Amino acid sequence: MAIVPSCCPSVVLRASTRPSSAAHSTRSLRYRTPFFFCLLLVMIAVDGRCETDLTVSVTGVEGRLHENVMARLRINLFRADSSLSAAEIRRLHRLAEEDIVSALQPYGYYNVTVDGRLERDDASWQAVYRVALGDPVVVTDLSVAVIGEAAQLPELADAQARFPLRSGAVLDHQRYERGKKELLRRARSLGLLAATYTTSEIRVDRADNGAEIELVLDTGRRFVFGEVDTDQLVISGELLARFLPFQPGEPFSRSLLQDLQRDLYRTDWFDTAVVAADTSDLEHLSVPVTIRLTEQEHYNRYSFGVGYATDIRSHVRFEWLNRLLNKQGHRAFASFLVGEQKSLGLINYSVPVADPRFSTVTASGLWNRELWEDTVTSKVSAGLAYDYLTPEYLFGVSVEVLNEDYRIGSTRGSTSLLMPGAKGSLALADDVVNTENGLRVTVDISGASQDLLSETSFLKLRGDGKLILSPVDGWRLIGRGSIGGILVEDIDDVPPSLRFYAGGEKSVRGYRYRSLGPADDSGNVIGGRLLLTGSIEIERRLSRYWRAAAFYDVGNAMDDFEVDLVDGVGIGIGVALPFGQARLDLAYPLQDEGRSQAVYLSVGADL
Repeated sequence: MAIVPSCCPSVVLRASTRPSSAAHSTRSLRYRTPFFFCLLLVMIAVDGRCETDLTVSVTGVEGRLHENVMARLRINLFRADSSLSAAEIRRLHRLAEEDIVSALQPYGYYNVTVDGRLERDDASWQAVYRVALGDPVVVTDLSVAVIGEAAQLPELADAQARFPLRSGAVLDHQRYERGKKELLRRARSLGLLAATYTTSEIRVDRADNGAEIELVLDTGRRFVFGEVDTDQLVISGELLARFLPFQPGEPFSRSLLQDLQRDLYRTDWFDTAVVAADTSDLEHLSVPVTIRLTEQEHYNRYSFGVGYATDIRSHVRFEWLNRLLNKQGHRAFASFLVGEQKSLGLINYSVPVADPRFSTVTASGLWNRELWEDTVTSKVSAGLAYDYLTPEYLFGVSVEVLNEDYRIGSTRGSTSLLMPGAKGSLALADDVVNTENGLRVTVDISGASQDLLSETSFLKLRGDGKLILSPVDGWRLIGRGSIGGILVEDIDDVPPSLRFYAGGEKSVRGYRYRSLGPADDSGNVIGGRLLLTGSIEIERRLSRYWRAAAFYDVGNAMDDFEVDLVDGVGIGIGVALPFGQARLDLAYPLQDEGRSQAVYLSVGADL
């Protein structure tokens, strides 16, 4: 009789008790032998295999120490295997102390003791380990030295001061390895491609709980950029050369190669952009660079849409963009909109200048017809602008020729202006599209003078800001504000498109677009010299995509600060999209001034 473990059904084999002849017995044995042999193989295969319920508990360590122990503890890693045999569970238990000790050494604990026990109750197993950490090993001596011909470079002179471990600190192998990699990376980024550690030791004295760290980095010789070879027919060689952040003979830097490749991709001119350095031959100090660029399949982009926006209502829009008109990097853009309250036609032609990564000169032409409340304005303008744009900030100067015809109530007017202007903005954010924490500040200055081909003289200044903070996970605080002023003798000399109004989606919600501001004797809102608006909002993330918000807006447009501000409150629901947030707001005006509006629909990036 053979018996398998009690957690599986027992199999009992019994011989027949019926008398038989010798021949019968021999024949019976011959036929039964294969049967017994196969059954024996099956029993061997399942011997000790049964479904197990194994729980593993480790006490005495917390946080990242506990996480690392559980990640290294083999009995914990295999506990989900329900077919573990009793022998395998016991073997894993015997290895547990070694696993726990090795998991804690990277954090400086070399004198760890483990009290473990393995208990069994029917088919259930419990593995329990009590850990006593003991005193951690402390760094008693730290020596980080840089030797070689480039040892005196300022970027390497403070190697020991910048190392993440200090004398007296608990020995942490992760910080040690991070410090080693960072120092070597810094050396390689300076063109020290042959830099290597000649000494890299941690000497641990368990009896004294002390550790000595010794690192010696030999810089080797410094490499320089060699010749730049290009494999491309997309843009002119002269334009490509202006992208290069280095010149042959300058110290080699991989980070500059990465920056160049990133900048080439950002132009949207290339299907692929590869910048590679040939470091296979370290006998020579010159590193050749190859730039390979392939063209896009299509450079024209077209978009057509029918939509609705709160401030301009229903509209039809068509846009065309040519990302690369020629090998000099010129770009063209046209936009046409026909709407219920706004229609426009815009053409821009942009040329990269100086440093093409950031600098652009744009010639533009615009026709715009817009109406709000009791105002209708139609303007034609042409302009020339220079912009210096980086991911963080923008600076630009411009000059614009403007002719505007308008009607406010029954009053008509016309103005021609030559307006120089300047603008600047700063954006600091983790993500300008879907922002958790970020800030944007924008300042615009423009003006005109009767001494410079204009029918009136004025100076206009406007500042806008938006701040987003996430003090607690899942919550955002959003603040927004605008302030502006126009220095002019008579506001009636300034065309309506340049005056200040309040009310609308990006101003004071609860009031219609441009419905707040000084009014004439007939009650028509004519706009003012001054602007002051603000908003505070709290937003809660409901799920991965959905958000809910409550807000309070306040402000007004005026001719002096003696005018009372008006305010509104509301709630909103939004959905996060790859290009920003689609938002529906319900607002309520707290004053009767202006014309109320309850619903706002907006789509766009957070900053």
